[in-house]
Amino acid sequence: MKKTLTLILLAVMMVLGLTACANSNQNANDNANKVSKEDSKVAEKQKEPSKVTIYLVRHGKTILNNTDRVQGWADGPLIPSGEELIKSVGKGLANVPFIGAYSSDSGRAIQTANLILAENTSAKDLKLIQKPGIREAYFGIYEGELNEVMWDEAAKHKGYNNSAEMFAAGGNPIETLLNGVSDLDAEAESYQELTDRASNEFKAIAEEAYQNGGGDVLVVSHGITMAAILAVIDPSKVMPEGFKNGSVTKFVFDGKDWKILEINEMKYAE
Repeated sequence: MKKTLTLILLAVMMVLGLTACANSNQNANDNANKVSKEDSKVAEKQKEPSKVTIYLVRHGKTILNNTDRVQGWADGPLIPSGEELIKSVGKGLANVPFIGAYSSDSGRAIQTANLILAENTSAKDLKLIQKPGIREAYFGIYEGELNEVMWDEAAKHKGYNNSAEMFAAGGNPIETLLNGVSDLDAEAESYQELTDRASNEFKAIAEEAYQNGGGDVLVVSHGITMAAILAVIDPSKVMPEGFKNGSVTKFVFDGKDWKILEINEMKYAE
């Protein structure tokens, strides 16, 4: 009888021990799963891209700007005062931790971007990427011509007496100019052609930066191209007065929507 009771007690103890082990293992598994889920949430949060801030800069003043000549795909180097202004812009942006740098493939834009990057405290070794899509408009037969001649002829073609009258009429004078020029020379770009290539390239730069985690991006382009980009992103921000050489326009992209923080700011050169 005693032997039987002893065997029964041993069996009960074994069952209780196995149950305790099973519960312990289940608790360990539950805790491990909980930690794993928490780790996944942290990792997922870390993967979420942050906003992209783009500093869109117009190139420095060139020899063709200085003589008031049409400068689209034609190119000229920065004059000394143009270089000095851009160096000042670079100093104003020196502490911006750029994660990407882009310019058009025109020499004046490349020169401008390199001068800005040379002043930057964290991006001096950043590779500059050239993008033909953000090049200036192509003005065909008017390349190198006096700006006044091109503007007046385009305005007259569109029914105005001169460019001053065209500006006074309101609307988007850049659109009128480019369409007038492309009417007069089929090889020149129309407003739609410019806005398509420039805005697509600009948005692609922002999207790539966003997918790579976000951050600050330098983009150096040209006056009329910048006006076209701005008009596409926010038509209410059309700027008849244009962009000054070395001016900085600041955009924020959150992966879906755009916000314009500053337009044509020169404070970075102070």
